[in-house]
Order: sequence, then C-alpha cells, then structure tokens
Amino acid sequence: MYKLTRVLFLNVLTSLHAGGGSELGIVDLPIQREGHTGFPKIESSSLKGSLRNAIESSSDISEYTVAQIFGSEDPEDIFASAVAFSDVRLLFFPVRSAKGVFAFVTCPMVLRRFFNDMELGEMPELSKPFDLSNYPVVTATAKSDLVISTDGECKVMLEEYVYSVTVEKNTDDAFSEFLDQLLKFLPSNELLKSQLKSHAILVSDDDFADFVQLSTEVVTRIKIDNSSGTVSGQALFNEEYLPPESIMYSVVFISDAYRSQKETGRTAHHSKNAEEIASELEKCIPPVFQIGANQTLGKGFVASKLVSGGVENGQRYRK
Repeated sequence: MYKLTRVLFLNVLTSLHAGGGSELGIVDLPIQREGHTGFPKIESSSLKGSLRNAIESSSDISEYTVAQIFGSEDPEDIFASAVAFSDVRLLFFPVRSAKGVFAFVTCPMVLRRFFNDMELGEMPELSKPFDLSNYPVVTATAKSDLVISTDGECKVMLEEYVYSVTVEKNTDDAFSEFLDQLLKFLPSNELLKSQLKSHAILVSDDDFADFVQLSTEVVTRIKIDNSSGTVSGQALFNEEYLPPESIMYSVVFISDAYRSQKETGRTAHHSKNAEEIASELEKCIPPVFQIGANQTLGKGFVASKLVSGGVENGQRYRK
C-alpha cells in the first residue's frame, strides 16, 4: 500500500520523442498519446526507466537503494518497486503566436484534470480549482504579452487562428493567481519564471485538442550513403516530437520497500520505509535528465522538480 505521494513536474528543454510505435499515416514514428483524447503523454514505464538510468549514471546512490526504489533485477535478492509513477500528462503546450513569439496554451479540461491529480497527490495549493465555468472561452492574464488591441477589441493570433480574448483585469484574478502558485513548484527555469504568466492563455477544449494534434514537430530523417552521397536505402522517414517548453507532470506514489520472503543466505540489509524512500528519491533525482529516443542527438532533455504539498517549509500536507 502506498503511504506517501509526491508530484514530479517536467519542463521539456529539447524536442522529445517518446515513441508510440509506427503508423500508416503521414508520420512514420508518432509520439505517445492518450487513446481517448489524443493528448500527448509519456508512459509511466518510459519515465521510470529513463529516471532509473539517469540516477544510476549520475548519482552515488548505492545499487541496493536503487533496487529498493525501482525494483530489483537480481533474482537472488528481489525487491518490488517502492515507487509508482502515473503517466506523464500535459499541462501547457507551446503554440506559435503572432505577438510574444509563442504562448503556453492550456484548456479547462486539462486544468480540471490537473486539479484532480493534485488532490490525489496531496498538493492543496494546486488542488483548489477556480470556477472555470465562469471563465470566457479564451482568457489571458492581466499582464499578457500575447494580446493585440485593434479598434478597442483584444485579439490573440495562435498559429493561423485569430481569437477574441478576454483579459483579466487584475494580476490577482483566478487564472493569474493559479499561475503564481504553480510557479512555486515548477523547475527553476528562467524562461518559465519570466514568461509563463505573461504568455499563458486558456482556450477551449476543442481548440487545445487541435493544437496538440497539429502543432507538434515533425522531422524528416535521412541517412546519407558516404560512397554515393545520396539517401541510403529505406532511411527516409518522418518522426514526431513534443516541442520544447511543454510543461508536464506525473503523480508519484511511495510505499515501504518490500523484499521477497525467500531468503538466500545473503547478508541482510535494512529495508527502507516510505519516508526514507521519499528522502532518497528527492536527493538523487537529477535536475536535468533525458527521456525517449535520439539521446545522442541532444533530444529529450527535461528539467525536473519533485515536490510535496506545502509551500511553507516544504512539509507534506496531511488530511
């Protein structure tokens, strides 16, 4: 049984391809997506494997502690994983803007689900939803850098679409206040700190679904035959990427380390409890690591931050 929860926030730094297999459509190698929404995601298994590899490569944590956190591969000394990760969900998606370069786009459905997940993750600062039903279809913050004023009307142009937008009147209105709270928990990224509040915008669920389907990066990859200087064989293919600046999160569930009852005569070690596991995880998660394919091409770098409830003194919120 899981005893503690944490939330892992991720900010995509370089284009990320967490592969979803192959398809017969225009994109040969698509990214992972939710079946019912089509929203981009990262499978929990992809996150967990990448994080384990990053910790083993960059941390001085012992193999025994890694086995207690992530599960053991040693058939003679078996630990079940003490940590479970939810699939990584999308919170803000970057979309090109006619003003301000790009926007951090989200929608009511994504926010409602985020609020529910934060309640599950025991994050009271982020689990108290503001009343989205009272918000106009397209809303920008009071300090938005995306808004174009023409003839007394406020508009925003995202990709080729022009929207009439309602701008919040005060910097402490609900959407702006939510962004202020969120920034306390996101990775310490200069771009996020300086631009999230001025570049965030709330659009309709349907428009958000269109953006995440049509505004990802699609790259054509080739391999050149050195002897002929032309494309080698069947090496021409399209690959989809989640764009940089995407903001994502995963809920982390932590239990006591559980060791198989089958003793092998090996030296006994202390099995850590949930609090110890959480402490070890917080210490060893790298601030930046890679997820997905093409890591030697610099793809998949993400900034990470593992947080618990309670802005003040970092204490976990208990109901």
